[in-house]
Amino acid sequence: MSEQSEIRRGDVVIVRFDPAEGHEISRCQRDFDESSEDQRSSEMKKTRPAVVVQNDVGNRNSSTTIVVPATGTYRGYPFEVLVEASNSPVEKDSSVRLDQIRVISIEKRVHSVVGSLDAPTMTAIDDALRLSLALE
Repeated sequence: MSEQSEIRRGDVVIVRFDPAEGHEISRCQRDFDESSEDQRSSEMKKTRPAVVVQNDVGNRNSSTTIVVPATGTYRGYPFEVLVEASNSPVEKDSSVRLDQIRVISIEKRVHSVVGSLDAPTMTAIDDALRLSLALE
């Protein structure tokens, strides 16, 4: 991403999430539980839209930012926010997943900024973020 571009809270950015690292289970834990058959990744993968949730002071002063990925699958979980394509910069109706918070390198992972979410959507994201992090 260009150094002149400034990332802001509420921006929808295109992020390269690969490589993702599975469930983040340590080798020691895996060895202890040899009966575990589910080795599928629970982290979001591939290049996809994400919403910047880091504050703008951090965004101006850091080479990293905090994002939450969007996916086309909405399951109705309380830590998800439905973002409709008709009212946002996302190409199709998407679910913003507040259980998948990531710190990413702006230079290495952010491809572009495609727009920003409106205030009501960001309020819903803030509510789901507080729920996901047990801040209330």
